[in-house]
Amino acid sequence: MRSLLLIFFLLSWSLGFSQAQTSGASSDKDKSEEKEAAVDTFSNDSIVIQEQTVRSKKSLKKTELKLQNAPARSVDEYEMEAADLEEESQVQSAAYRDATVNFEYSKKRSSVQRTQRSPSVSQQAEMNKAVGYFEENSPNSFEYHYFKYSAGNYDVNLYSHLIEAEKLRPNNSDVHIQSAAYHIIKGNKKTAIAYLDKLIATKRLNKNVLKYADDLLNSVPKNGTLITHGFDDSYGVWYVQAAKGVRSDVQLISLDFLQSEAYRSELKKDGYKLPSQNKIDVNFLGQFCKLNATRKLTVSMTTPKEYLKPVLSNVYVTGLVFAYHSSSYDNFQRNVDLWEGALKKELVKNANDEKSKQLSANYLPMLLQMRKVYKQQGNSNKVKELDASIDKIGVQCKKYNQVQTLKGAY
Repeated sequence: MRSLLLIFFLLSWSLGFSQAQTSGASSDKDKSEEKEAAVDTFSNDSIVIQEQTVRSKKSLKKTELKLQNAPARSVDEYEMEAADLEEESQVQSAAYRDATVNFEYSKKRSSVQRTQRSPSVSQQAEMNKAVGYFEENSPNSFEYHYFKYSAGNYDVNLYSHLIEAEKLRPNNSDVHIQSAAYHIIKGNKKTAIAYLDKLIATKRLNKNVLKYADDLLNSVPKNGTLITHGFDDSYGVWYVQAAKGVRSDVQLISLDFLQSEAYRSELKKDGYKLPSQNKIDVNFLGQFCKLNATRKLTVSMTTPKEYLKPVLSNVYVTGLVFAYHSSSYDNFQRNVDLWEGALKKELVKNANDEKSKQLSANYLPMLLQMRKVYKQQGNSNKVKELDASIDKIGVQCKKYNQVQTLKGAY
């Protein structure tokens, strides 16, 4: 039913189905504040600038010892040299900090783009510039090794840098995320699970996301393909499938991991046809769907709505996914079967944190679609039954009034 897409777009604007994203141009003040925030939130670990300050102090101490053993000079000469050294240290610390901030800012901005997973040309250039700075000035640092690997966008040939980064900061959650991705791409299931267990233990990967991932996987038809977009859906469904054994028949494809040449090569071996372009964006997904229309494709509902525009006439709300069909498809009975059988709906029953409340909103499109059909059939009991769940989700999403408006429209 094509009206479902209108429901989806209305909801996506008013409720915000997809994972937290930012878009649009930012003012200079906004960018400055975002860059500051990038440093403050870097890995939720100790701020790297503090480490550089310690290194600078050590350098000054060594210089002081050299001055003590140097030939006698005037007091003015000593004071001038000490002042020059202190100024130089401050400049180095500022440059170190700027390189860190610029990298984190560009990486963060690239990860929240609504129309592409690949970094923009300017974002990639900024990251490469930061990597170059650390390669020249601090080649043994965590920043150099981690940034070098991260800037490669899942280039498995740079893995040695990730190993070095982990040696320097074994408990760093950003390193664990990159390591999990590396082993997923390389097919090292056991090791990938071990890294994801660490992310779950530190709550970087939310347990409620895993509950949602279970229903997300079960929204896919038998032997189907699930295309994911960001961190929560990609890592969540992979873990639930690999560690919990849920829906092993489903082929998982991450738009994020598609940046990796090694990942794309494995998909080709599995029989998937890939667009010729390397940039992973809205157009890539549209072409991919057309090239692989027989593979029972579904797209995670957490994917930004911009990705659906090229295939708008071919996608149908089915559970927690958009199912791609080349011809007309009646999704009503499929949604009924999912809602009344396959889905556990744990986040509908008990959304106990903000993440789960946001994700629970993704159940609304299927519910509104079923409600419309039942209303047309004159089945008031079913409408009343669905209204209870729809209203509950609306309340916990703090969008009750918008939901009532949508119910009235359909």
